[in-house]
Order: sequence, then C-alpha cells, then structure tokens
Amino acid sequence: MKSQRSQIITLVSLLVIWAISWRIVRSPTPPPSVIKTAAAKAPVQDSPLKARFHRVRAEMDGLYHYRIKPAPFDASGNPFKISASMAISEVSHDTAPVSKDLTKPAVPDTVQPLAAPEGGEVLLKHAIEVTKIGGVVTMNDTTQLTVDGQLHKEGDLFTARVHSRLVGIRIKKLTTTSVTLALDDPDAGTAEMRIRLK
Repeated sequence: MKSQRSQIITLVSLLVIWAISWRIVRSPTPPPSVIKTAAAKAPVQDSPLKARFHRVRAEMDGLYHYRIKPAPFDASGNPFKISASMAISEVSHDTAPVSKDLTKPAVPDTVQPLAAPEGGEVLLKHAIEVTKIGGVVTMNDTTQLTVDGQLHKEGDLFTARVHSRLVGIRIKKLTTTSVTLALDDPDAGTAEMRIRLK
C-alpha cells in the first residue's frame, strides 16, 4: 500500500513539473508580421498543386473540346444533300395533281397506256441480248454451247429473263460455227434466229 501511495505521489509531482515546464518553454504568440508571411507562403505551397490542376485541365480541354462544345455542322460539303432544284424537279414529276373536289380522285393529265407485251422476233432478240453466249466445246463427238456459264447441247432448253418475264429458248441446230435459237413459248409466238459463233 505504501508503494502504491509513493507511486501516485511521484506521478502527480511529475505532472506538475511537466505543466510548469510547458508553460515556461512554450513559444509566445507570433507577431502579426509573422502571420502575414505564413499566409503568403501558403499560396506558394499550393501553387505546384494548382499548376498541375491547370495543366491537367488544359489537356482535358484539348481532348474533349469538340465533345463538350461541338462546332456547328457545315452541310455545304455534304455529298448526300439533295439540292433544292433537284428536290423540286423530283416532286413535280412524282406527285399527281391534287383535286380541289374531294369527292373525285385526282387523275394525272397524261395517262400512258400499258405497252403491249413483246412477242416473236423482238422478244427473241431481247432474250439473246441479255443471255451470255460463250464458245463451243466438242467432247466425244458432241458439240456443246456455253450459255450463261453452263454447257448445252442441241435440243436443250434454257431460259432468259426479259422485263421480269422468263422466256424459254431452245437450241434447234448447233455447229462449231453457228447456232440456231428458237422461242419455246406458245404465248410469245414463233421465231428463230441464227447466230454466227466466232
């Protein structure tokens, strides 16, 4: 018990001595001139941070300037823009006149009758023009003609598309120098044409 009492007394005395020494040693309040210089030094210490901030901000503005503040679009160099004169001419040709009387439908002034379907020699000629006729191949005493990349012999039938219509054409006679083609469509009439092969 005596040892505890002596320890407590020693502790209290040390605290008193520390408080007195702190009071004596503590620095006096700095004069106002020292406070002003400390305030002036504070921005100098912050200036590297501010300089870095301004540098990063300038880099971001350089990278994202056109995204944040985009320039207005210049449509004068647009290749897909339709000129006003072209738009007016297309509208004038495409639209039918509007009738002021809503009970009667508007009818254009010029109504073109439907063209008569082709037939005979004209149809055969158009069909031959759209068909790719190639050279002649002779294998095992059989002569074959190349039509649209496929081989056909005498008597074979192939088709050609003329104005969204399939036309049947038969190879009537085939030699190494010429071919005779005939229409094989009863609705189109009859026609034959002889073509020299080069």
